[in-house]
Amino acid sequence: MHTLSDIEQATGQVFPPLYRQLDAEDRLGFGGPHPEWFKVVFPALQAAPPVLLYAYDYEPIARERLHEAWADLTAADHYNPLRADMQLLPFAETGAGDVYCFWTNAPGFAEPPVLLVWHDDDRADLLAANYQDFLFRKMVESVLDLEDSLLDDGALADNLQRWLDTHRAWLRADQVQALETWFGQTEAIANGELHEDQADALIREVIGFERINERIPYVQA
Repeated sequence: MHTLSDIEQATGQVFPPLYRQLDAEDRLGFGGPHPEWFKVVFPALQAAPPVLLYAYDYEPIARERLHEAWADLTAADHYNPLRADMQLLPFAETGAGDVYCFWTNAPGFAEPPVLLVWHDDDRADLLAANYQDFLFRKMVESVLDLEDSLLDDGALADNLQRWLDTHRAWLRADQVQALETWFGQTEAIANGELHEDQADALIREVIGFERINERIPYVQA
């Protein structure tokens, strides 16, 4: 299945409008696998960074793998079988195999919130009330630790500016303003002087909601 519409028809779920827009604009992927990705593909991406190129522990699931990822997560014989009352659409993953998902039937939300579903625990963390807020959160958290970060390849200030430039159209004005100030602290970022409590305070100020960071059991009882 190679279109989002195919996946939606197969799963009976719907991707958020912003995610569909970015898929149509071909902005979700990192250029696909390549034996010399860092030397060949990455430099071209730096000029106009795709969605969350520099985010910490974030790997987009290619469109051609989305249905497979959903089928794996919802399989009846999964070692952590999904609750029958939860409908999830995976769209990205961590290096450890945890999965970022849209919770498409979450009660009380105008759009699907974003969960991080842990592969080795009955735990899904509620990260953001919608996909736009998720993008903002991941961008804020990206500068807390530059060890092994792609942001450290080249001039940090230039990388941050280009990243924000491509993303500003996908964010709210207040989110862009907050990131301009946050990313503007390049010396503090380079020296590792921004801390998790500062990031958490900014995230809660700009995109906070009552259930942020709530841990939700997702495995069948």
